[in-house]
Amino acid sequence: MVNFILKYLWFFIIYAFLGWCVEVAYHVVTSGKFVNRGFLNGPVCPIYGFGMIILIFCLEDLSKNFFLLFLGAFLLTSTLELVTGFILEKVFNDKWWDYNDMPFNIKGYVCLSFSIIWGLAGVFMIDIIHPSISKFVSIFNSNIGNIILIILLAYFIADFFITILGIMKIKKHMRILEEIAEKLRSYSEDVGENIYKGMTLAIKTKDNMKNRLAEQKSDFKDIIDERKLHIEELKTKYEKLSKEKGFIHRRLEKAFPNIKKKLSDLDHNKKDK
Repeated sequence: MVNFILKYLWFFIIYAFLGWCVEVAYHVVTSGKFVNRGFLNGPVCPIYGFGMIILIFCLEDLSKNFFLLFLGAFLLTSTLELVTGFILEKVFNDKWWDYNDMPFNIKGYVCLSFSIIWGLAGVFMIDIIHPSISKFVSIFNSNIGNIILIILLAYFIADFFITILGIMKIKKHMRILEEIAEKLRSYSEDVGENIYKGMTLAIKTKDNMKNRLAEQKSDFKDIIDERKLHIEELKTKYEKLSKEKGFIHRRLEKAFPNIKKKLSDLDHNKKDK
């Protein structure tokens, strides 16, 4: 049982690394530049590691049957991507990838074309790549191999917690930015409402229109001055927060454009006010 667990831990680490390589290569081909596409800071994509150990555990015995192997890989990888995307959005309030612009997608979490690709990739990995990986892992079935595994797992766990702490900081920034955007919207509506009430009152009291307008003008000036002061304070706070982006924040914005887009939308909302 222990050897079984150790073997699967090796599979997780190796395939998480290979998945990261695939993501980086894909992004280089599509965008022409290197971006660390991993959820973590290190060269690993945990979802690939989890995906492959699930496929190996469930489908390795079907390696001789292409159709069943493809169908199983198609369903399992799609389910994993769907569940992972859903959980990440609920936990972090962010959509880490979005297939909404792709046909036959489910809530933007999965889409038919990529599910077919994952299914074919699963067949390729189980039939072609995994036998060699399995032989390679058997080499590390020793005390030295176990020490190396422990070091790699310790690094992985440390990286995981560092990344989570970084994401919590991003969430805090986004909550504050959303509060700022809401206050700016509220100030804008307050000024508009006061202008509307003032002009309505002046029109209804035509005889005192001149005096009313003068009074309203003074009131409007005080309100606008007060709002300007608050807006400047909010702007200063926003700019300070923008400059406080840490390494993890900047890296995740590059790796997952949806996060950057959300922050950008908040920025535009602020400027519109």
